[in-house]
Amino acid sequence: MKSSKIFIFILAAFTCLAMLCVFFPKEGIKFFGHSFFFPTFEDVMVRDKNSSAAEKMQILERELLMSEKQNKARSDSVIFFKNFFNTHPAAFVLPDNKTDFFDDFFEQIEKCCSENTAVHIMHYGDSQIEMDRISGILRQRLQERFGGFGAGLMPAVQIIPSSAVNQSSTDNINRYVISGQHRNRASHNRYGALGQVAQVNGSGTISFGACNYGRTFSRTKHWSQVRVFLGQHSKSFQTTLLAGTLQQKQKVENMDNKFSILTWTIDSTKRTSLNFSGSTEVLGIALESHCGVFVDNIPLRGSSGTFFSQIDRTSIAFMYNALNVKLIFLQFGGNMMPQINSQKTIDTYMENMAGQIQFLHQLAPQAKIVLIGPADMSKKVKGKLQTYPLLPELVESMERTANQNNAAFWNIFKVMGGSGSMIDWVRDKPALAAPDYIHFTSRGADKIGEILFDSMMKYYDFYKLRQKS
Repeated sequence: MKSSKIFIFILAAFTCLAMLCVFFPKEGIKFFGHSFFFPTFEDVMVRDKNSSAAEKMQILERELLMSEKQNKARSDSVIFFKNFFNTHPAAFVLPDNKTDFFDDFFEQIEKCCSENTAVHIMHYGDSQIEMDRISGILRQRLQERFGGFGAGLMPAVQIIPSSAVNQSSTDNINRYVISGQHRNRASHNRYGALGQVAQVNGSGTISFGACNYGRTFSRTKHWSQVRVFLGQHSKSFQTTLLAGTLQQKQKVENMDNKFSILTWTIDSTKRTSLNFSGSTEVLGIALESHCGVFVDNIPLRGSSGTFFSQIDRTSIAFMYNALNVKLIFLQFGGNMMPQINSQKTIDTYMENMAGQIQFLHQLAPQAKIVLIGPADMSKKVKGKLQTYPLLPELVESMERTANQNNAAFWNIFKVMGGSGSMIDWVRDKPALAAPDYIHFTSRGADKIGEILFDSMMKYYDFYKLRQKS
């Protein structure tokens, strides 16, 4: 074939494709129940961004770590903080813009070791925080600064491995969960602060020990106190703790079948076992030091965070009070996205979430509540990866709902870079997010956790500045 004919053929092919770009309906063509789309000129001509997600995060982190000490005058420092609170993507959105929102919490964690007390932060979320992701780095940084060792509160039966504590339990211990993909309802609603309960009948054993993975944080590998939170129990119930050479039996002194706590002090964090005898409900086990700050990682895969008001309020209040809970993170929203197809769906979800925040305010009036929105999530729309439709609207509604219910809001979607950022996070080398375009990798989760901690410390530094005046 002559070169001139080849050229004419190629030119004709490109002309036909260009005509399709111009005249093919943007809404697609339906054929036998399927929709077919053709890219527009804009889709063809726009190039992928070459900027690295990691580079963007480094810039954001450098901005966070800039110290107000660079400003000599107090008035300049105040301006520095005000600018951060009003403009930085990692800043918290506070109800009525009250920059003293966290003051009570900061006062508590500042003095916990000097007064030999423990302060717990409950970090509820969906599968985005599984395996101690985000919670782990936040815990490590807070404990390094304010004191404490140990992973904090954990369920009696953990079916999803964690990078902090490995657990095992005998088959005759039954696990019941109120919400999420692995939901298995009990015959009652005494699920406690974790939203799950383990039922022991006759006998059973729970064993646990510190993990030693590459990303296991050092502060979770040690603890000096074990506390077991119990619901209803039989009169003959007793527990024996085995840790190294220590073997110590305890019976429940409270025999009126109300909630109880068993506490052991240990000097070894080697493999530890709890042998139960009798009948009881195990609401949770806390691995702690006697003082310090603890971030409790509470993932509920598949949950949208609308389950709290279904739990017996006395079982939650009992644990919140005993754990001295001063801050509650609610990181949800991602599991709602596949169901959201209109603003009305978002509004209904927000009404439910507002009820959950109000419920928690009633049970833990001493605790600050922070609603954390979903990360950017991508799926193919018209054959092209892009942010889930209505996800930005969901994030905006969550911010508004938090503000209206005396809760703070932290915007992961904005921290990541907004619409389309998940694609950059997945494509970064090494990847910050998984190829499902929904979940963070461990590296990405640590980035988010570091930024969350650094942002909190900006408010702490401002708290300290105001104390000096």
